[in-house]
Amino acid sequence: MLGLSRKISGMHSSSPPHPTSPINSHLPGGAAGAAAALRRSAAKLKPWLPAKKFTFKYSPAEYQTAFWSFVQCEHPDTVVLRFLRARKWNVEKAMEMLVLALEWRITMGVDEVLQESEDSIEAKYPGFLEQLKSGKVIFRGHDRQGRPLCLLDPSKHHQHAQSQQAVEKLSIYVIEAGRLMMAPPTETISVVFNMSNFSMSNMDWPTTRFFIHAAEAYYPELLGVCLVHKAPWIFGALWKAISPMIDPVIRAKIKFTHNCHDLEEFIEKDQLMRNEGYDGLDETPYEYVPPVPDENKLIQEDSEAKQRALAKRKELELTFERLTEIWQGQKQLSSNAAVMQERDEVGKRMAEVWWAAAPYTRAKSVYHRIDAIKPPAEVSA
Repeated sequence: MLGLSRKISGMHSSSPPHPTSPINSHLPGGAAGAAAALRRSAAKLKPWLPAKKFTFKYSPAEYQTAFWSFVQCEHPDTVVLRFLRARKWNVEKAMEMLVLALEWRITMGVDEVLQESEDSIEAKYPGFLEQLKSGKVIFRGHDRQGRPLCLLDPSKHHQHAQSQQAVEKLSIYVIEAGRLMMAPPTETISVVFNMSNFSMSNMDWPTTRFFIHAAEAYYPELLGVCLVHKAPWIFGALWKAISPMIDPVIRAKIKFTHNCHDLEEFIEKDQLMRNEGYDGLDETPYEYVPPVPDENKLIQEDSEAKQRALAKRKELELTFERLTEIWQGQKQLSSNAAVMQERDEVGKRMAEVWWAAAPYTRAKSVYHRIDAIKPPAEVSA
């Protein structure tokens, strides 16, 4: 756990850092709030780690692997900052939250979902593929702030048409795909619940609880805004039961829209589908694009190119950890600033290297096949 403690302790601050701090260069606006006071944070964190109040379920190496897998193509600080913000900059609580999120990812087999083909997931969790084909949850377009749009249509969901496990695996598949669509400096996703054809037969309490808990505990601060569109009167009673289950911070991001005009406050009309209840200008219907032969063959191969790509990423992970440790131990501000800048550059470089290694570690999704997920222009294939 030492590697994790370095990362999260290195990010805490009770007050914002200087605006020219290098760590702020990749963080937009309010997201840059927690960069300094690192030695003070480390001092707080070290005595907490062995505390009896918390039991670690896995080995340090397993947590380390889970953390770097979680980071993916983001700057490591961006991921850690989400947990600090969610716990109002309390290091101990943020650390515990991050550890629990990593344990959930290990237990739920998140990496396995991301490494397997859709057909393989379907074989283990029947109903997964039919959900994907149904269009009950898709990514399409962006909102006015450039955030990827996740569109959910509960009218296409029926609780007993598939197992709860199949629903949860689809949720992981979709959320993780959405994370790859966030082009920096975007760090959040917007969600629209299209309730225009919703009825009580579509209500699924286990899935509702899963979504709420995942958003709060395992993907904190990932939600930009959640729009509940054209909710029927019956949903009012359900909302009274659901809303107390939701964290106040997330609840404040939930807005109700009643027509296209309301939606346009958040989303340009050309980003909305013409039918399906959105009344937008996009006439292209959703269509599931099936896998192509051998699209994931690089994952199975043990080539020299694969080993080089993975080794380069691992080298940068270790370098980032080493620089974080040095950063924590320095007292001279001038030396600290130099290390911070180098550390930040390594973090940015890690994102580029992740994209280069992704074909060897990440199975293609439907969003890869329609080019909704693709490496940034500056990343060479």
